[in-house]
Amino acid sequence: MEKDLGSLVDLIPQTIKNLFNPHKTYLVGGAVRDYLLQKDFFDFDFIVPKEDFNLLSTKLSNLKYIVLNREIFPLYRVFFDRFTFDFTYYVDLETDIQKRDFTINAIYLNLGNLEIISHPKSFYDLKDGILRVCSINSIRDDPVRFMRAFRFLSQFHLEIEENTKNILKDSKDLYFNVKKERARFELLKFLKGDIDDIKNALIQVFADFDFSFLCRIHFSELLPDLRRNLNKDSTYLDILKAYFLGQEYPQFRFGLTEKELEYIEYIDEKIIPNFESLFEAFYRKKDKVEFLLLNIVANFEEEILPKYIEILRLWKKTKVRFSEVERFASENNLSIDRAYKEVLRGELFKIYEDICHS
Repeated sequence: MEKDLGSLVDLIPQTIKNLFNPHKTYLVGGAVRDYLLQKDFFDFDFIVPKEDFNLLSTKLSNLKYIVLNREIFPLYRVFFDRFTFDFTYYVDLETDIQKRDFTINAIYLNLGNLEIISHPKSFYDLKDGILRVCSINSIRDDPVRFMRAFRFLSQFHLEIEENTKNILKDSKDLYFNVKKERARFELLKFLKGDIDDIKNALIQVFADFDFSFLCRIHFSELLPDLRRNLNKDSTYLDILKAYFLGQEYPQFRFGLTEKELEYIEYIDEKIIPNFESLFEAFYRKKDKVEFLLLNIVANFEEEILPKYIEILRLWKKTKVRFSEVERFASENNLSIDRAYKEVLRGELFKIYEDICHS
């Protein structure tokens, strides 16, 4: 697997190459890993000497970039063409290797002479599909790596090294010290994985993890409403996964926004599979039926799920005429709002009865 990486360097635009001295600059991390695994990638991570890093801001004046982690460990993120290019600095490569997260991310390519430097286990672990921390402090130094570990296990179908497994178990509470923005980024990337891959990742560390909900996720994957985006980052299906995973380990909800957590909290509301309970819940959330859909999928008996999903689908399409509402209000001395609810109740009850007794 330790092959010529010259064609990887050729992918770096000359505009980016002009920013650094190639003989002192190393490409490291995901781009090298994914290139060796023959996977697509869109991010390049560079490390440069500290004195060169301090000069970067002037060289970046004509490029689009942001500065991250300004106070602790600054990083320049440059956006160019279809890639992002991250720049950090190093003082000593051996020390930098020990500070990396996992051995599969600790392969360094010198951009001048194409020399490769790596953790002693990097190529073995990449070849054998092993997830191993670079040092015993890898997770403690940056606890967001706790979630990243599960993402890598899932995404790359890795097996976890025994010491790394124990470190993850011992470090799970440290994850709550991560900034929520960083936690959310890693969590959502993990949740977007295939649920069977997520299961295989988690049970390697938490052998007693209860995955009895697995068939509900598979059922939900067939529902277009739950595959839609809740916002630009998360789907309703992501939220359902977070709900189930977070029942045992709240780490798998940590970092979600208030709106995302609102959906999760609503799943715990008690809705009974009868008309009145379902109608009242629907009426409260008629402008956001996905709330109710998540609740039904998570809580109703599996054998009745298709029937109630169909009821909800037809209810969502049902409209009532305003003239009928006005007439009902007049005949029964009701407000328009109350009359609308009663007219709607009648229409929805017909649908409910037709499906339940078909």
